Amino acid sequence: MSKRYKIVISDCHLSAGRFFEGQLNPHEDFHLDDEMSAFFDYFSTGKYGFAADGTPVQVELIINGDYFDFLNVPVGGEFEESIDEEMALYKLEAIFAGHPKVMEALRRFAAKPGKKIEYLIGNHDAELFFPKIRERITRAWDPEGDFPSAHVEVIADRDRISDPAGVEIRHGNQYEASNAMDFEEPFIEEDVPAPVLKLPWGSIYVLKIINRMKWERSYVDKVRPVKVFVLFGLILHPFFTLRFVMYSLYYFLKTRIEGAFKGRNGGSFEQTLKILKQETKLFQDLEGEARMLLDQKTEVRTIIFGHTHRPLDRIYPDGKQYINTGTWTRMINLDWSGLGQNLRMTFAYVEIDGTNPRCELREWLGEYHPHRSFQI
Repeated sequence: MSKRYKIVISDCHLSAGRFFEGQLNPHEDFHLDDEMSAFFDYFSTGKYGFAADGTPVQVELIINGDYFDFLNVPVGGEFEESIDEEMALYKLEAIFAGHPKVMEALRRFAAKPGKKIEYLIGNHDAELFFPKIRERITRAWDPEGDFPSAHVEVIADRDRISDPAGVEIRHGNQYEASNAMDFEEPFIEEDVPAPVLKLPWGSIYVLKIINRMKWERSYVDKVRPVKVFVLFGLILHPFFTLRFVMYSLYYFLKTRIEGAFKGRNGGSFEQTLKILKQETKLFQDLEGEARMLLDQKTEVRTIIFGHTHRPLDRIYPDGKQYINTGTWTRMINLDWSGLGQNLRMTFAYVEIDGTNPRCELREWLGEYHPHRSFQI
């Protein structure tokens, strides 16, 4: 049996492009269109195109959530939390228009023999729950514009992809109370003219607080750990940091108490307590959750997550493995283990020979260019 491959990326956060509505867009976090296009072409040609015997090499490109960042696309200058299918389509077209080179590269990838794209939903692209969004993406990437497609699958009925060779892929947001989504009932349909997304509190926080503060400090959502960011901020930028903290506390209490009484957006008091407990250890690497899954599922040898924006490749004494694919956006690390700005084009590389998977975290080096956009 020939080798087959899975290439897993996540958290690329493509939104409306570097320029949107006639001006520089501070809400666009992805600036690697050329590198990503070359990445897709590389893993669909050459040694990944055809085997020595002339048969197509089987390569699955798995987009593990938060590839599109619908939360970062304003509508009429505002970030609305009541998102219906029409609004979602507007945002999707803005993303397509903002990254035409990447969209064409994805279509080229899907057109190659033996290649397939699978897209899992993350907490920044919950709009994929809408049927018309899944159809639009599928038709845009399918080489013939077909829907359903044999080459492209946008997955909305589950939060994972499992391979019989012992590899399981999940975005990871379902393990955070503030970002977990309802896959069984993703929409609010009562008291609204059309179904709207049932957003987790973390998504509402991004829409109403983070995106507002990014007008003043474009890096506000890129700094880890948050506690250190707040500590240094109180010294260096006290007025901004105090407003950031007060806005966050006010909006949390307002939306959680209101949601608890209305029963919306996971607004139960029990869920609120879970979020409060987890917020004391924001932006962890989910390693404990991954290890728990590996212990529970004896048939799984490797767990692959995204979501945390922290690349990780951990091998345990029993031979099991946890990979986090990190992010293709710039991060600012205030932790001593990786102090400074980081931009790492990381991905999970899975080579399966029969029933034997070999998995590792790798970094795409891309190509050098005369110049590129400056990123803060």
